[in-house]
Amino acid sequence: MISQGPSICIFNKPDSQEVLASWLFTQFLLTNDVQIAYARTEGYVPVTEKARSDSRYTEYLNHTPEQSADYYEVKLLASRLLIDHTSDTFVTPVFNGSTSLRDAAGQLIENTVKSVRRKETINDAYFDKLYSDVISLYRLDQTRADVTGKAELGPLPKTAVVLLVSLCCVWVLLGVYALFDYLKKRKKGKAV
Repeated sequence: MISQGPSICIFNKPDSQEVLASWLFTQFLLTNDVQIAYARTEGYVPVTEKARSDSRYTEYLNHTPEQSADYYEVKLLASRLLIDHTSDTFVTPVFNGSTSLRDAAGQLIENTVKSVRRKETINDAYFDKLYSDVISLYRLDQTRADVTGKAELGPLPKTAVVLLVSLCCVWVLLGVYALFDYLKKRKKGKAV
């Protein structure tokens, strides 16, 4: 599974006070209080070992739905699973398209769950079509050169052309009306 979260960078700027303020803010974000609060509300695992081993976080992880409806069971199970398998994970630098890849993975899961709930047939043909649709939707089949270069998308659909022409006509009519109104007021001003 892909787990992706926000990254924090501190840029070296000419104003040393701004750099210091950024560093202090980052230190604040790394405190146990902030890490544990963020983990409880967003479902992320704290990024520091100190926060992960804090008694407040371990107590939170040990809640069960029977104890309190305030705790989302799937979030707790996912956090426990990740903590138990931290040694089985790896980290990669952020790369172009990583967000699209994560969104596509989520779409695959969501579509499959919906299909199962609707009691649709789930087989190799289903997955072949699903993969093809998601790859196309998120443009995962395009290489970096394809994405950064200009691609010919073909002519605009007729409905788009009609809409654009209509909008242009409306703007021209508004301009003509405004000009006519201006000239009319100007003429009345000279007549007085």
